[in-house]
Amino acid sequence: MTTPEALTNRCFHCGDGIPSGIKITANIEGVERPMCCAGCQSVALLISGADLGAFYRQRSEYPPRPDTQTGEDAESFADPDWIESFATENADGSLQVPLLVSGMSCAACTWLIERFLDELPEVRAVSVQLSLSRVVVTIAPKSSVAAVVSVLQRLGYGARPWRNDLRISALRESNKRDLRRLGVAGLGMMQVGMFAIALHAGDIQGIDAEIKQLLRIFSAPLTLFVLFYSGRVFFEAAWRHLLQKTLVMDTSVSIALIVATIASLWATYRGDGETYYDSVTMFVFFLLLARYAERRLRDADLIALAKVDDQLPEFVLVKVGDAWERKQRAKVQLEDVVHVPAGEALACDGTVVSGESAINEAVFTGESLPRSVGPGDAVFAGTINAANALDIQVTADHRRSRLAMLQENVSLAREQKPPYLRLIDAIAARFVGFVLMASFTTWAVWTWLGNDQALWSALAVLVVACPCALSLATPAAIASGTAWLRRHGVLVRGEFGLLAAADSNVLLIDKTGTLTETRLEIAHTIPFHDADPQLLIGLAASLQRFSTHPAAIPFHNLEADQSVSDVVSIPGKGMKGRWEGGEVRLGSVDFIAEIAPGAAPPDDAEYWVGLADSRGFMGWIGLQETLREGAISAIGQLQKAGLDVTVVSGDRAPRVERIADLLGAQWVAAALPEDKLALLQRHQGAGDCVLAVGDGFNDAAFLSAADASVAVANASALTQAEADFVITRDKMTLLPVIVRLSHRVRSIIRQNLLWAGGYNLIGIPFAAIGWVPPWVAALGMSFSSLLVVLNSLRLRRESIA
Repeated sequence: MTTPEALTNRCFHCGDGIPSGIKITANIEGVERPMCCAGCQSVALLISGADLGAFYRQRSEYPPRPDTQTGEDAESFADPDWIESFATENADGSLQVPLLVSGMSCAACTWLIERFLDELPEVRAVSVQLSLSRVVVTIAPKSSVAAVVSVLQRLGYGARPWRNDLRISALRESNKRDLRRLGVAGLGMMQVGMFAIALHAGDIQGIDAEIKQLLRIFSAPLTLFVLFYSGRVFFEAAWRHLLQKTLVMDTSVSIALIVATIASLWATYRGDGETYYDSVTMFVFFLLLARYAERRLRDADLIALAKVDDQLPEFVLVKVGDAWERKQRAKVQLEDVVHVPAGEALACDGTVVSGESAINEAVFTGESLPRSVGPGDAVFAGTINAANALDIQVTADHRRSRLAMLQENVSLAREQKPPYLRLIDAIAARFVGFVLMASFTTWAVWTWLGNDQALWSALAVLVVACPCALSLATPAAIASGTAWLRRHGVLVRGEFGLLAAADSNVLLIDKTGTLTETRLEIAHTIPFHDADPQLLIGLAASLQRFSTHPAAIPFHNLEADQSVSDVVSIPGKGMKGRWEGGEVRLGSVDFIAEIAPGAAPPDDAEYWVGLADSRGFMGWIGLQETLREGAISAIGQLQKAGLDVTVVSGDRAPRVERIADLLGAQWVAAALPEDKLALLQRHQGAGDCVLAVGDGFNDAAFLSAADASVAVANASALTQAEADFVITRDKMTLLPVIVRLSHRVRSIIRQNLLWAGGYNLIGIPFAAIGWVPPWVAALGMSFSSLLVVLNSLRLRRESIA
């Protein structure tokens, strides 16, 4: 096996050929290594000088030459205003700077960048995502990014600000390249196929030897062009993994293509024997087609969100004093007031301060009907103002908007590889080794028997047993399921959660804000000394009308007693005012006891507020939480699906018990965050698969440790970051939908694996005994992969809700 180090006539650093007369070397771990230019020598000496020569032993590909990488100059990153346009400031003042880094070619580059940047005093954290060509650096407050970029450039990498549109642009360029390769392969297959039909017809009806040879000669260059233009992706992937001493399905694909092509060229040269140019082109085309379909399926969410991003206005009207100024979207700041004309997309998240309209939120919820909004309502970037003009106060700029978070989450989820999929990849790698051995054995046996079909039977085994369908079985189903959930209002952050949710048998769910609404409602009024209940409500409404406390909200729409005056709020206690010549109070037990001692609430099952005046205690008003719409139905469906449901809350036992009884669930009260985590771990220790649901900051660790986790609508940003699923609509009924969909995904995966595995196991012996010619094997393998993708696409059309 050839390794980069073995190619002594090439540059040890970048692998390029060394021009004649160039004698540049660098001492790497005690050995003088040849270099093609001063740039490579400089980078190599930098790496060696930092005692990181292990980079050269770990790499599986050559990095590009330093002078071929483009990016912004390091000096550009010294401009704080420019940095602010793409970096994010953390709560402690540190900056999180995302960079698009060119030139990263393998895992060794990741290792090298992390080691060098970790040594910089201003750097607090480094995260390198090779598949995204992305490096996220967290630097100390008031530090310069220029030093980070300077190190990257000295290592031979180019750096520029990371923007999602650059990622989408790269995806689109990749899609164009894939289409060109697919188109060339398709045209080549059709043309070579026409020659093959003539050759096959000639074998039956008779054909002049000269014409037969001419058709073969015409087929050869077309096949070679398809092979080395369209099929080069297989050879490149196989070579990369061979350098890492691993086998992948592209290994067997490459061997099959090379063997078939060489054998066909030899037969053409000799003018005797069989040629399989049509099989080669057909194999390349159908394999590329299957992979293209799977990739498009996987990229669908990112492309859809990119279209939304393209619709955002580049300039917006911002209120400055009494006038409106036109500003770039990137220059809008928190608390700016932005004018949004009717029919235009919102550029930022915000709160409506003026106007009433209807907002189309299909990008987040999948709902076609717009939502009515007015002053005080939250609105989000990427949604469409469908009716009247609005003025909104910005609550999150374009980098921190809900749309940006959605794009980030989809991008990260796309790059993740669930444990189940890693297992399938490992099986496929071992299967490739088995296939190569089976192919060699087939050739050896037929050769020993003296049969001239030895080569073609061995080739058929290689082709028919390609584990392409096996490798596509899981990601195709997961991508399709993820797309279905997004369209119905559920964002999938971690794809492995989709598989874990299907195995869950325990549901641990938070109460406050998750099962219940954030607002309270008046449940009971208990007057003292024959006080009029309506009088209590009227006085309470008067005292609460200007309060923003959650306990005040139920009173805001009630008729107030206008005779109450001088109302003031006492933080942490309640409200007080003047009524009928004396003081009147509404609030906690201790606050009321100051003027009416001895009053005690009836129980702990509700939130009680007391009312008293200078003459004594007047009565209690009981407030209680209300279940979210659809909560009872959702929990009932999950229980029918076999999940053991427990309500876990930090609230008092009577309040938790009341909610749990409404749901027919078990309950745990007074649970601190560490108690929730301990309960979850006890279930996992007992062998349970736990689905956790929450909304608050205190649920973040709980959700992170669960086998699968869901954050409900309006959950905190930290909670959403830790969850596998984020419900973007205020609909609890989506919770059982997630579980049902996960079961369907698992079922589709099993169908795909059964088909792919069964096809390979049945096809290999038939190919080995010569019953399956290579061209039939190529068709069968390709259609097997397409069938897996088409079967997965059924998820997009099914009605699971």
